[in-house]
Amino acid sequence: MMPMVVLLFGIAGAFVTTSMSSAPNPTMEPGYRYVSQSKPCNAEIQCSNVSSPNLCTSGGITLKGKFNPAINICQKPLYRAH
Repeated sequence: MMPMVVLLFGIAGAFVTTSMSSAPNPTMEPGYRYVSQSKPCNAEIQCSNVSSPNLCTSGGITLKGKFNPAINICQKPLYRAH
């Protein structure tokens, strides 16, 4: 009986830990690189929307975010994640 209780607690703990780590982070959003007029926003990496002195970059290119995710215009300043 006791080993079964320990096993159930172990399984429950694993599910709780997994659900906590997969919670979305509201300060992170995709950073986009300008490619061309036909494809103005190409997703690169996750960046922070919390203001800091360090802009979000990838390969030396400054990445931008979208003010409105439904519109393919990337002009929102984003910052390097800490």
